[in-house]
Amino acid sequence: MRWFRLHLRSRRVPLAVSSAAAIVALAWVLSLVYTESTTINARTASLTIMLAVVAFGTTLSGADDALDHTASVNWPLRRAGHLLLATAAITALLSLSTLTDARYEPFALVLRNTAGLLGLTALGAAVVGAALSWIAPLTWTLIAVLPFLGPSTDVRVQVASWLTQPAGTTAATACATVLAVTGLLAYALRGGPLRPATETAPDR
Repeated sequence: MRWFRLHLRSRRVPLAVSSAAAIVALAWVLSLVYTESTTINARTASLTIMLAVVAFGTTLSGADDALDHTASVNWPLRRAGHLLLATAAITALLSLSTLTDARYEPFALVLRNTAGLLGLTALGAAVVGAALSWIAPLTWTLIAVLPFLGPSTDVRVQVASWLTQPAGTTAATACATVLAVTGLLAYALRGGPLRPATETAPDR
């Protein structure tokens, strides 16, 4: 298990977990203090999940791009496992709220949004690199939480605002699933783009 601990440290996973936990806790406290509802609304939950996902987005690349593409390591399996563990970690952090008076629920919505946003982030990491992988999830989330977008029977609206659609909305679930699967496959098989050596060389 030593390689696993080294992998987590090299990807700054402990810092990402701490940041995500702080974000989830802060949103929970604000909801507990300023609202009387026992369920944290979909817009707040979506923004919280997006910020937690962005924190984990920084872990999708290491300090050495060449090492992340070496043939001596089964990187596709490791990358896929990394994403699945990130999904489990964020979902677990959010699920802890079910023990309190302000909750991120239903679970289906939490899982859908976490998987979809992580897939979108992973797709960004595969295309433009982990450092810029936050752009797509941030942009789509800000669009989805716009006041005039909400539960709708229009499929186009359901796709555009899939994050805030009720759990069980077919178009929203399909959109999240496509993003999750596409991002997983793209990141697992390709990893991130190789950066110039000058960008990855240690400072002196």
